[in-house]
Amino acid sequence: MASTTKTDSRARSRRPAAPAPLQRRVKTLQQRLEEADCPALLVVNPRDIRYLTGFIGDDSWAVVAARSSQIYVLSDFRFQEQIPQQAPHVSPIIRKGPIEDELVKLFKRLKLSRIGLQASHTTIAQRKKLAKALGASKLKDLDDGILEQRAIKDADEIRLIRRAGALQQEALRQVSGQLHPGQTEFEIAALLEFHIRRLGADGVSFPSIVAVDANAALPHAIPGRAKLKSGSMVLIDWGARLEGYCADMTRVLALDKMKPKVQELYKVCLAAQEAAIAKVKPGVPMVEVDKAARDVIAKAGYGDYFGHGLGHGLGLDVHEKPTLSPRSEGELEPGHVVTIEPGIYLPGVGGVRIEDDVLVTPRGRQVLTDLPKDLESAIIHP
Repeated sequence: MASTTKTDSRARSRRPAAPAPLQRRVKTLQQRLEEADCPALLVVNPRDIRYLTGFIGDDSWAVVAARSSQIYVLSDFRFQEQIPQQAPHVSPIIRKGPIEDELVKLFKRLKLSRIGLQASHTTIAQRKKLAKALGASKLKDLDDGILEQRAIKDADEIRLIRRAGALQQEALRQVSGQLHPGQTEFEIAALLEFHIRRLGADGVSFPSIVAVDANAALPHAIPGRAKLKSGSMVLIDWGARLEGYCADMTRVLALDKMKPKVQELYKVCLAAQEAAIAKVKPGVPMVEVDKAARDVIAKAGYGDYFGHGLGHGLGLDVHEKPTLSPRSEGELEPGHVVTIEPGIYLPGVGGVRIEDDVLVTPRGRQVLTDLPKDLESAIIHP
């Protein structure tokens, strides 16, 4: 046993320090653990594990102790080479049996009195297994605050979201130059996702929404066999993921010309988006940002046709905190990155949604996506 302890000590001493952003994230979490009188947290959400350690993998857990700089990642054979590459500063534990058994061993090794569980992510089945393995009294359901912490982006995260946005904008530029009558929604989505990958993204933030004409009245339309024709409109909601971080945009394009009714919807939607963006700054209640757009749409007579929230946070998940809706609570803070995406959807006619990604800065706002969205730019001439 003594020789094993010395080996572990030497291994820890050879590990590099975690990158500074990761150190800050872990330290912030540890402060919350101290305040909650919780010696350690079991992290089971893969996005949170990536946020805290840099490791990307599934079926893995991480343990963060309140008073230790060392993070443990419990995983399996598939990731034993990947963990040192992506997170050389962590202590990997490669299991050969059930992951709960390895956690019990680590729990005893660290002499923990109890361990916190991520209340929002630990399943009932996982909790039952852990209660059986450790004893229910050793478990503490915890609101760990990681989602709230992730809502405030640091400089590295903002840089990646900005780059993802630039990349996906270039992908749409490529696709818009290739649009022509006869193309299906399937084809347009495939082209868009091809260019996103070709330009260097990890992949898409979510399955692309491509909706032609009346299909655009479905806010989350699934691409199908509907075809473009001269005078058609197409709503495209797409996103690129870069080094894990998501961007998200929506634009509406028309071939050769835009029908008068669609032009009307477009102008109202754009005015609503501009009104909401103008409200974005620190200290503004989130509900007021939503209201700014909703009031414009309601005044134009389309209030009943804008049925979703104005926007959502962006980060390692394409939908994360904060949210902008009539039910939002709280105020905007510097570091929030949110989408602003009002929409108007008329059954049988079509829909218009215009979406950009906006950073809340210490003194105001910065729109991270700048693809043209004036009415003239929305009309494509193949």
